[in-house]
Amino acid sequence: MKFFNHSIFIILLLVITTVSCQQNKKEAEVKEPLSNADVLLEKLNELNKQIQTDSLNPDYYHERAIFYYENEEFNDALKDIWITLEIDSTYAEYFVTQADIYLGMGKMQACIEALDKALELDSENLRAYIKQAEINIVFHNYKEALDNIDHALKIDELEAKAYFLRGVILLENGDTVRGIRNFQKAIDVDQDYFDAHLQLGMLYADKKNKLAVDYFNNALNIEPKSREVNYYLAMYYQETGDYDMAIQIYSTILNNEPDFYFALYNIGYVNLVYLQEFDQAVEYFTQAIEIDPEYADAYYNRGFA
Repeated sequence: MKFFNHSIFIILLLVITTVSCQQNKKEAEVKEPLSNADVLLEKLNELNKQIQTDSLNPDYYHERAIFYYENEEFNDALKDIWITLEIDSTYAEYFVTQADIYLGMGKMQACIEALDKALELDSENLRAYIKQAEINIVFHNYKEALDNIDHALKIDELEAKAYFLRGVILLENGDTVRGIRNFQKAIDVDQDYFDAHLQLGMLYADKKNKLAVDYFNNALNIEPKSREVNYYLAMYYQETGDYDMAIQIYSTILNNEPDFYFALYNIGYVNLVYLQEFDQAVEYFTQAIEIDPEYADAYYNRGFA
């Protein structure tokens, strides 16, 4: 499930307030709270100033590379990490960041080579082992991934992501019980491990177990606006017969994202199959079709309604 959020511009609002107390009026300027885009631009300006101040400091280029990477500006991130490595190619963390960028760009071989270089420089680099494990999982090289995870846990037995990744491997190999234990271990180590809460919520939802609600709510406490979690929570209520709650949560999603046609379709489906409110079902299926004219299931169920 993908999320898109990219917009950078400056908005500056000066609010002039006047206060009278038998004295001359005084004007005060009040800044509007900075938007997320403003904060990002402000951070980028700070990084640029650092580089202008000391253009031979590799850490400054590295910081800016991470900034670009986190905002999915991969080409700019790659340029900065190359400058970083031209200045200093002896620090393993720089190569791990390079691997992150290559992974974001889908350049797997370059990512692997960067990680190998990082481990040549620092055989105890935790991030490199974790990243290797992720790549091996992508290629279904589970034995190698488990070896990477074991190395990581020898370095730091409280590395939550290592337990999470081991849970993923166990789950993909059909060992749900041990997978759940490892996801729970990740949470024991880091209470705010969002992905572990989400994964456990999904696993218990599949079993129609009420624990799903607890884990989904835990995830929402960490990321309150997560569309993904809200959608899975609504699906849980839908599949366990609490249709009012399901519709309520789908509607909450639509309040924030009116074009999320899966929520429209699911409300239509609940009205069609469970509530037998056929006119309502037609309305929601129609709205879904208006957003995605190629949504075949919506056409089918609208016709059925």
